[in-house]
Amino acid sequence: MGNEKIPQVSGTRDVLPVDTYVKADEPWLRIGHYHLVEDAARTLFPLYGYQEARTPILERTELFARGVGEGTDIVGKEMYTFDDGVDGKTTSVTLRPEGTAAIVRAYVQHNLQVAGGETKWWYTGPMFRRERQQKGRYRQFTQIGVEAFGSPGPRVDVEQIEMLHRWLSALGLKFAMHINTLGDGDTRPRWKAALQEYLRARKDQLTKDSQERIETNPIRVLDSKFDKPEILAEAPKIDAFLSETAKKHFDGLQEGLTRLHVPFVVDARLVRGLDYYTLTTFEAIATEGLGAQSTIAGGGRYDGLVRLLGGGDVAGVGFAAGLERIALLCAAQNREATTRPVVFIAPLGDAEAAKADELGQALRAAGLAVEVSFRKSNVGNQLKRADALKARFALVLGESELASGKAKLKELATGAQHEIELQSLAESVKKLL
Repeated sequence: MGNEKIPQVSGTRDVLPVDTYVKADEPWLRIGHYHLVEDAARTLFPLYGYQEARTPILERTELFARGVGEGTDIVGKEMYTFDDGVDGKTTSVTLRPEGTAAIVRAYVQHNLQVAGGETKWWYTGPMFRRERQQKGRYRQFTQIGVEAFGSPGPRVDVEQIEMLHRWLSALGLKFAMHINTLGDGDTRPRWKAALQEYLRARKDQLTKDSQERIETNPIRVLDSKFDKPEILAEAPKIDAFLSETAKKHFDGLQEGLTRLHVPFVVDARLVRGLDYYTLTTFEAIATEGLGAQSTIAGGGRYDGLVRLLGGGDVAGVGFAAGLERIALLCAAQNREATTRPVVFIAPLGDAEAAKADELGQALRAAGLAVEVSFRKSNVGNQLKRADALKARFALVLGESELASGKAKLKELATGAQHEIELQSLAESVKKLL
C-alpha cells in the first residue's frame, strides 16, 4: 500500500462542474449538462400529469428474473447480483439494471390499482449493468423514464411519444422517432414460431449470440447489429401474424401521431430486448453525434407485467431515456452547462470583504447568482477571474467605495460602467438585466 492515486472503476465516470474529463473520442460533460436534461423533464412531464416516484437502487433478484426475463442479456449476463445476509436470512439482491420493473413492483406492493383510474409516474436515477463501455454507455448510467398504468388504448401511447418528441426537441436534439408493434398474446406465439423456423434454417450464418437467442429470445435477433442485414431483412414480418386487436391498436397509434403532427417511421426491425413488451414499441434514434450507439430513448407497452409481478390485469406503457447519451449530445452542441454568476464582487481589503459578504447575501436573497471573491489579489487579476467565470457584471470594492457607499458596476461584455448605490445594489442589477 502506498500513496498512489486510486482511479474510478472502469465503465464509470465522474461528472464535475469543470471541464476535466476530455478524451479525443468523447465530448466533455459537466454536471450542468445533466441539469439541462433533468430540468427539461422536470418541467415538462408534470404538464402531462406525471408525478415523480423514487424506488430503491437495490431490489430482490427475482424481480428482474421474473419481470425482465430469464432469457434476456440483462438477466443472463449483465446484472450485479450478490447475497445479502441480514438477521440470519440470505436474500439475493441486485443493483437495478432498469427502472420499469421496480416501478411496477412499487405500484403492486402499495395496492395502487385498488383506487382504479390512471396512474402516471416519472423517475430518474442510477442503473447498473455489467457490460462493455461504449460511447455514451457506462456500467453505471442514469435513466429518466415514465410509466402510465390503467389505460389499454393507443391514445396514452400517442401521448407518451408526443411528450418524448417535445422533450428531446426542446433540448435541440436531432433524432427520428421509430415505431413498431410486437403484437399481442394471439400474435406473438405464431410469429415467434415462424421466426424460429426461419432462423434455425440459417443458424450457421448467424453470430454466436444470435444462435443462442434462437431458442430463448428469437425476437432479439432482429435487433442484431452484427448479423448480415440481408438475412434479417428476409425474416418473417409481424404484420402477417397480427390479430385484429393488435392491428387496430397499431393503426390507432399511427393515426394519433399523425393527428398531433409527430413525425415517425414504421420500423419492422424495431424490437425491445425485454420480455414484458407487447403491442406498441418505439425508439428515439439520434441522427448524428453518437455513432452506432444512437438510441437515446425507447419504450413501449407492457400490459402483462403488472399481473406477472403479483398485481391484476392492469395495462401499462412507458419509456426510458439514457441521460448520459442525451447530455453528450447537448455537450456536443456547446449548450450552456453552468449557472453563470450575475455579479462578481471583488473586495480589496478586510473591511471591504465584510461588506462584500453582506452584499452577496442581499443579492442571493433577491434570487441573483453571485460570486464573492475570497482571494487577495489586484484589480486586474480579479477581473480576469470574473471573465473566466463568465459573470455578467463585476463590482470592485475598495476604500473609496466603502466610504462613499457608491461603486461602479462594470458590464464585462461591453465594458460599460454603471454607478450604483451599494445599499440598493440588488434593485440596480435587476433594472440592468
